[in-house]
Amino acid sequence: MKSERVITGPMVLAGVLAFFAVVFAANGALVFFALESFPGVVADKPYETGLAYNRVLEAAHRQATRGWTSELRLDATGGRVVVRMAGADGKPVQGLAARVTLRRPLGEAQDRRVTLRETSPGGETGGVGGIRT
Repeated sequence: MKSERVITGPMVLAGVLAFFAVVFAANGALVFFALESFPGVVADKPYETGLAYNRVLEAAHRQATRGWTSELRLDATGGRVVVRMAGADGKPVQGLAARVTLRRPLGEAQDRRVTLRETSPGGETGGVGGIRT
């Protein structure tokens, strides 16, 4: 004959605590992975930025049809941004007006906007000061 198992107060308490421990552990894991995978990208006007994306793609397509190539370098020791542009024939593109924005993914407080000036044929340089890589 089997003996009946009696459910006592401490057993119920242990079951309830175990249940909530599992729930809290699962929620904690989800919060951890959500915070770790969030890139932190912030946009002032995300809707307008999304709408402007087609214009960005169109501009990139126009750039690609020109056959131009570009090289962007960040010289952290001298605090300078260096851009070199070459045409489809490989010759430097001269007379360009260029601006560069160095963005932080967590907001605009530390963004740096730099207007570049032509220092050599096809070469634009601008100082940003205080940058670290």
